[in-house]
Amino acid sequence: MNENQVMAQKQQEDKITRATPIFRLTPVVDIYETAEELIVMADLPGVEEAELQLEVSRGVLTLEAEIEAAENRKKRGFYRQFKLSDRIDADAGSAKLKDGVLTLRLPKVAVAKPKKIAVKTLH
Repeated sequence: MNENQVMAQKQQEDKITRATPIFRLTPVVDIYETAEELIVMADLPGVEEAELQLEVSRGVLTLEAEIEAAENRKKRGFYRQFKLSDRIDADAGSAKLKDGVLTLRLPKVAVAKPKKIAVKTLH
């Protein structure tokens, strides 16, 4: 091995040893359904809006956040995935993060909403 290769290997080893592990936690989540929408509430203490990523891909909702803890400067994160029904319109969803609680509202598509049929009596 020549000197340039040795230096390159040492730099690569330095990058590996400097990598900080991320401790991933599974957030506590409440999910409930109304006639109009699916509501997902997740506890994400210490998470700011810029650190939160929500994505729906191929019918799977991914909730991911990474924050730096004050003690020992170690990173920690939250990660959770959910399979969504075809009856959910993820494109029309809305999310709000307040006091460490994420509230995600995902409306149902029009055909999935219950419809009432009026009954008329004939005399």
